[in-house]
Amino acid sequence: MGKPEGASWLVNEAVDLKYNAIWFSPMTETSGIEKPIANSNKVLGGSYYATRDHFKLDTDITCGDAEKDREHMRHFCQKAEEKGVRVYADLVFNHVAADHPLVFAENKEIAELKAKIDNKYDVIHSDSGKVIGLSYKDGAEDKKFFFKFRRTEELDLLFGGPKEDPWTDVAQINYSSPEARRYFVYGDENHKALFKQVIDWHIDNGFKNFRCDAAYLIPPESWSELIGYAHKQTKDPLFLAETLCLDDKKVQRLSQAKITGADGKERPAFDLGMLGFYWWNFKDDWLPKDENKRVQKMSTHGGAGSPDTHDTETTLAGSLAAPFKKLFNDVAKSQAATAQISVRNYAISALCCNSHYAQMGYEYCNTKQNHVFKGQVSPADRLAAKLNAQNTPLDIRDQIRAINQLKEDMHVENCRVDFKEHAAVDGLPLVKIRVEFVDVDTNQKKADIVIIMNEKPEAGPVTLNGKSLESLGVDGLSRLAAKPMIYANPTISDVLIFHTPIVKTPAAEIAPPARKVSNGPKP
Repeated sequence: MGKPEGASWLVNEAVDLKYNAIWFSPMTETSGIEKPIANSNKVLGGSYYATRDHFKLDTDITCGDAEKDREHMRHFCQKAEEKGVRVYADLVFNHVAADHPLVFAENKEIAELKAKIDNKYDVIHSDSGKVIGLSYKDGAEDKKFFFKFRRTEELDLLFGGPKEDPWTDVAQINYSSPEARRYFVYGDENHKALFKQVIDWHIDNGFKNFRCDAAYLIPPESWSELIGYAHKQTKDPLFLAETLCLDDKKVQRLSQAKITGADGKERPAFDLGMLGFYWWNFKDDWLPKDENKRVQKMSTHGGAGSPDTHDTETTLAGSLAAPFKKLFNDVAKSQAATAQISVRNYAISALCCNSHYAQMGYEYCNTKQNHVFKGQVSPADRLAAKLNAQNTPLDIRDQIRAINQLKEDMHVENCRVDFKEHAAVDGLPLVKIRVEFVDVDTNQKKADIVIIMNEKPEAGPVTLNGKSLESLGVDGLSRLAAKPMIYANPTISDVLIFHTPIVKTPAAEIAPPARKVSNGPKP
């Protein structure tokens, strides 16, 4: 987390690459349960997203002294903030570790209750048919016991995830149950809601911004309560919802999560949602026409994009390694094509949405996936990726800096992004994407971006002739390049980027307006 006399190397690297935020995966104590991996003999343990203790750093991070841990976290966040870097913590509110003390306690309560009533009970279902508790007779009195966690008709834990690869290391919160909502979200006069305590713990340790794991699995009214609470505890926190989900209705439902602004008007509880750029082939229309609009409806500023994701078996560069080795049988050509695709995908995910992010190591086209389990990537792995990229095309830091700097110079922080054009270019293996940055408060356009991308960099560069160049409609726009260049007959290996000319604006004139927020409505 950094030494007392200075900022962490991680903050310095972020600043060097022109990033203004760092997002940490969950850092608290993880499950001891090993999870079998589908279609494999492997098992993995210690998922960062299977929390066993919400108020204790994991063994990989702790120094062994809780008070020093707190000091280190606060110091890290303070130094990051001094350098203009926001720090995001990951909130996992859909589930806890299957070996969490709360799960053991509920299992014990159910077993003892079943023994006491001689297994004579009826299962209680929610209006949607979910198992939420059991009813029984205690003498002549009718009683009910409601669950904190999702369970089957036989009262066993109900695991989430795909059928072929269930999440056996976590227990899902039963948001359909009144007891789960009381315990985790709303609390009462005798109990402060656990997830409000979790938010308090993070804020107290310096974390004021949050990425919300699997946000689409949690009722919007619960997010209204929790996000509204966070806004009461700290100034202008940002909330990023994970919305990478094939179930459109679940993402759409998040638009019901609202909080009330200082002007007394409702606004989306979330500032941003995640867009699935990693899965977009840049030709189909589902992202610009459907997903982008869904995410805009459930967030103030629309989408956050990324060229890669930790939820896949390998990184983007890793997925290209084997086919390119076979295609080229030449290390230099393979590396060049990998770098060009990585730069292309980064540019599109960065410039076609309000915000963007990338995994550590993307700047070196790393092939080993960070993923969600402990021990999959070590400091030695990161060093190896850096050394492997040294003096090769795989070091794409300069391109990342240029793209990030452009985004910063345009001052579009308070904007959403609207897709205006998405089409092929004159029969060439090129795709044109044009977007507008629109201020969310005034609804006025602030900037244009036009990206011309090479569909297959591995097939070689594509040169635009004069006629094709004229058809791009980029009059009045500037071209992003290391040095000023003439537009005539540009050759595109990865992407060609045109943008609204940069006007240097004093910082005082571009500071985003502070938004005071009150608590959202309860259901």
